[in-house]
Amino acid sequence: MNSYPHVVHVCIATGQNAANLIPLKQLDAQEIWILQTPNMKANAAHLQTALRREGRLIERVDFDDSSPEAIIRSSQDVTLRLDGRQVILHATGGTKLMVLALSEELRLLGTGVGSLDVLYAETRRQQIDWLGRQPRTEPMADVLDLQDMLLVQGYRIEGESRHADAQARAQTRADITRDLGDNAAKHAKYLGALNAIAEGAAKGQYERDLTSIMKHAPRGGLADLLEQAQAKGLLRWDGELAITFADKQAAKYLCGGWLEEFVLLKLTGIARPGYFSINLQIVSATGGVPNEIDAMLVHRNRVLLIECKTRRQDEKVQDAFYKLAQLRERLGGSVAASLYLSARPVDVEVLKRAKEYGIDVLAADKVTGLVAWIRNWQEV
Repeated sequence: MNSYPHVVHVCIATGQNAANLIPLKQLDAQEIWILQTPNMKANAAHLQTALRREGRLIERVDFDDSSPEAIIRSSQDVTLRLDGRQVILHATGGTKLMVLALSEELRLLGTGVGSLDVLYAETRRQQIDWLGRQPRTEPMADVLDLQDMLLVQGYRIEGESRHADAQARAQTRADITRDLGDNAAKHAKYLGALNAIAEGAAKGQYERDLTSIMKHAPRGGLADLLEQAQAKGLLRWDGELAITFADKQAAKYLCGGWLEEFVLLKLTGIARPGYFSINLQIVSATGGVPNEIDAMLVHRNRVLLIECKTRRQDEKVQDAFYKLAQLRERLGGSVAASLYLSARPVDVEVLKRAKEYGIDVLAADKVTGLVAWIRNWQEV
């Protein structure tokens, strides 16, 4: 990374602060002024939180954008304080009028011993464009990990599967997980029954030993799945009506958690540690109800959210799409992507709804193409 130890980086807090954070991290900025309008104080605080590091100087500066006259006055106040300094103006945030006014006023620095360079972070093209003493374009570095992306948008992790524990647990039953995922279409007609058997145990509804008593003895493909699960120590089955789960976690795995583990196994091979996770619970810095995310991946400063479903799709699918689209916008903005991964087939109406929300779908026999889909997204 380039380092500018004597430069003041001036940026404008915005609703999508990742575009501010990327160049600040890439340039290893040591002194940073975050201009905050009245409506952007919370966003400025999120950016400051994401930037906190020992030895780094960060100041939040109030900026009045209530009128053109106020914008000029605020720009002049900033310029007076920066007289004689080397300044880089990050022009990615703020309104056009704010950026124009700041650029015009800060150019006065060049008439003395100070200097001004202006940069713009073009996240869609993955590049940083420079104006000033040396106009140029340079590639954008891959600097934001999962924690950065959450913090800069005002979220923190309240709960998630401990990465090492989740990976170790997933490896012990990787063969059954891969079989369920790679052959989801073959198993689709049995997954509903498997969910139904395991759901009561997963929710703690059985009073005696996590045991489910079936009305009819499982046969065929469902019996094969139960035998595989028994071989992995997930349950005990007498071959007839009684099925006893090892614990609630085992029941949750068979009730649908296996699909999240399928994603984890795939991501482990194609993504860096710290840039992905499964089963996250994130909460806003202002509090409120936690949001659950089945899987999240950050690659080249872009977010991918994955929603996993093993149940038959119903009228609630639109609610799931709405929630996924909202989280995608909050966490990654216009360059983020979302994927709906369904172990069961989906109909034309579901695909139509997904398209309306800008969500990609992999269902049933397409689930096995997850790695190819993610690699294609990574390369775009």
